[in-house]
Amino acid sequence: MRFYLLSIILFAFSACMSQNQSDVLDAPKFKSVWEQSKDAFLLDVRTPEEYNKEAIAFSRNIDYRAANFDSEITKLDKKKTYFVYCLSGRRSADAAAQMRSSGFSKVIELKGGILAWQSAGFPVESKKKSSAGQGMSQATYDSITKSDKIVLIDFYAPWCGPCRRMEPLLKEVSAFYQGKATIFRINIDEHPEIARKMKIDEIPFFKYYVNGTEKGNYIGELNRETFDRLLGATP
Repeated sequence: MRFYLLSIILFAFSACMSQNQSDVLDAPKFKSVWEQSKDAFLLDVRTPEEYNKEAIAFSRNIDYRAANFDSEITKLDKKKTYFVYCLSGRRSADAAAQMRSSGFSKVIELKGGILAWQSAGFPVESKKKSSAGQGMSQATYDSITKSDKIVLIDFYAPWCGPCRRMEPLLKEVSAFYQGKATIFRINIDEHPEIARKMKIDEIPFFKYYVNGTEKGNYIGELNRETFDRLLGATP
């Protein structure tokens, strides 16, 4: 009897895990399933500012962190299939979980968010064009990284919370290592093409160069100890 009950529990757990995995798709699979689905609803859960700058075509915006998110999703048909995305997948995972708990029968998440979508070479709609256009060229980027100093490239966006939190520390270490190392910040909103070429799918994202050669990538918030280890090294 115990073996029978254990088998049922393990089967249910396995089915649950399988369902969860199938509901989080990488960019190519997400695009393919979305395009083949009937009555699919593409939902962008970023802020209106992010959405207006660039978004996947035919998507609708409901800000997950807005006070009216709950009331807005209650207006949606819970029987439809919803394809949800954000910047890197964090907000969409939370939004999708909330939608499932509210009774939505099928919610599919874009793994890696719109950054992964762009890294895969898929198009977005720019609702508000940047005056900088596509921004920095590859030649300009190469000229920055090909230096006899240590170079740390910080890919960020002004609306990114972790990016904003790091600004005071970045200014501090940049001044401390002036003449020995360089921290160069690239706003991915103003320079989308170079961010796509560098395959930036989450921010903050740091690329580390020594004597013009890339030595490593770092994702997320860095602390002073990490900066000292990287920027205090001998090129």
